[in-house]
Amino acid sequence: MGKVIDRIAASATGGDSKKAFEEIVPQYAKMGYKKFELYATGRGSSPLFEKGVSYYKQIAEELNISYSSFHLPAIDYYAAGSYSAALQWMEFANQLGIPVCVFNSVQKDKYSEMIQRMALDSEELTPVLVVQIHEGRSIETLDEVEEVINKANHPKVKVLHEVGSYHAKGVSWQTVIDVFGEKIALVHLKDMVGKQSVPFGTGEIEMPALFKALDAIGYIGDFVVEMDPVDRINTNLYIQNALEYIRTIDK
Repeated sequence: MGKVIDRIAASATGGDSKKAFEEIVPQYAKMGYKKFELYATGRGSSPLFEKGVSYYKQIAEELNISYSSFHLPAIDYYAAGSYSAALQWMEFANQLGIPVCVFNSVQKDKYSEMIQRMALDSEELTPVLVVQIHEGRSIETLDEVEEVINKANHPKVKVLHEVGSYHAKGVSWQTVIDVFGEKIALVHLKDMVGKQSVPFGTGEIEMPALFKALDAIGYIGDFVVEMDPVDRINTNLYIQNALEYIRTIDK
């Protein structure tokens, strides 16, 4: 397997989701994380557009980190300016050197149309767009992801392997790899017992086998550590322990 640890990113999930960017990113860098996933909106750790790209580049340089991925704001087809705002954030991500943007649409029936439009409008930008299933989002099943990929029919439209969310829905991580293969451009890592996020190494996700299977299909992207424990107050500790656990299995 080897060198997976160099592709591990942190995300301000669980009890850390409301902490400020300037608080959480240095904390995770101190733990040993070299990469960090950003959200345009909805997180305390989200960057502020008005601070500009240079501000966040400087922080990354000072902390010796990079940004693995970026969650675009959900596009509301019927809201004026929603699409253009999301495209501006994608340009922001591009300037930060981020390779993957997570796409979201408020309306399920407009998802394929909107992601195809954004793929066409961003062809000169580096980031690819990935389709994510998640509880409470418009796309919730593997079949819906497959439908979006087929309808969008664009090389910039890829798949986010949401290990925890698929597991919670009874879909194995191996099935997702079998269905999408080389279209997987980002992986969100969670260990799970049923529908509950648990500390890494204590659940039902066989991570050594997961890493090996992704390596077998030539996956070279990042792995974003996520955590949503019952005791959210301990999120920070579990995020740190997750990195240490991955080091022990990165053989």
